[in-house]
Amino acid sequence: MSTSRAGPTSLSFLDVIACAFGAIVLLVLILPVGERAKEEPESVDFGATGRLFVAIDAVDEEIQALAQELQTNQKLLTSIESESVSIEDATEQATQAVQHTITQLNSVQAQQSALATAAAILSQPAPQTPETQEVESELSGIPVDSEYLVFVVDTSGSMQSIWSHVIKEMERFWLLYPDIKGFQIMNDNGHYLSRIGKGRWIPDNKLARKTALQKMQSWLSFSNSSPAEGIVQAIDDLYRDDIKMAIVVVGDEYSSGSFTPLLEQIDRKVRSRSVKADSLRIHALGFWNMVGGSGNRFAMLMRALTARYDGAFVAIEANSSSVFTMPSPIPPIKIPLP
Repeated sequence: MSTSRAGPTSLSFLDVIACAFGAIVLLVLILPVGERAKEEPESVDFGATGRLFVAIDAVDEEIQALAQELQTNQKLLTSIESESVSIEDATEQATQAVQHTITQLNSVQAQQSALATAAAILSQPAPQTPETQEVESELSGIPVDSEYLVFVVDTSGSMQSIWSHVIKEMERFWLLYPDIKGFQIMNDNGHYLSRIGKGRWIPDNKLARKTALQKMQSWLSFSNSSPAEGIVQAIDDLYRDDIKMAIVVVGDEYSSGSFTPLLEQIDRKVRSRSVKADSLRIHALGFWNMVGGSGNRFAMLMRALTARYDGAFVAIEANSSSVFTMPSPIPPIKIPLP
């Protein structure tokens, strides 16, 4: 009984063993061996790979360096563009400065030419001038009823050459008006001596007069030796219908053309401001430089202008310290107008 039971169990074990062996044989037959077997892949060249990574790192560093250089160049370009704008501004300013210098140079050359002409004229015998009559007092023949006084002064080169005398004679003439309410000083082109008081009267007193005359000592202002602009500016800025105003033209020459346009220009301004009768006077101080053509023209023009506006023309002789000389009065209609 026991033998019969063991027999079947051993047979089954042998069958399993046999099947497993058969499977192994089958695998041997199926898998390629020898020449049919797949070749084993070659080993990796780690040296070449390392060199590749090194090259990549070098390229990365070069890219970073180029990026940094690009950033630097961009900053440089921005700086250059900013400097370019500054250079353009500087160039424009320099151009304006050069033009201003050229204008000043032309003015100085014109004044130099005027001085040379004056020197040439002074070296010749003085031409015959209208007969004059001396007066013993500065008050004689000069109406002094004005309440406000404005000096219109020629500041050209010929006047600058005797500037200390000009200031002295202005001060002496000013003494004729001890009780005026206000004053102003401008040049013949209408430029004020003091910008603070432009268009307004400066209250008159001894200190104000002294300050103004001291400031005149260093006063340099472009002048074309034609008083029309200053006279018109004075009337336009300062005249009011409730005051009595006197304009004192101070000069030695008239460099413009015909008298008629100047007189008409002043007349138009007077009419436009509705100047009342006896409320505006125009006086003139003519200095000894007024010899020759432009000087004689200044004398003729001032005599006509002062006659029109109830003033006095005072000719000041060289080295004169006490006596004013005044041409004999001539009616306006007899003044020749070139």
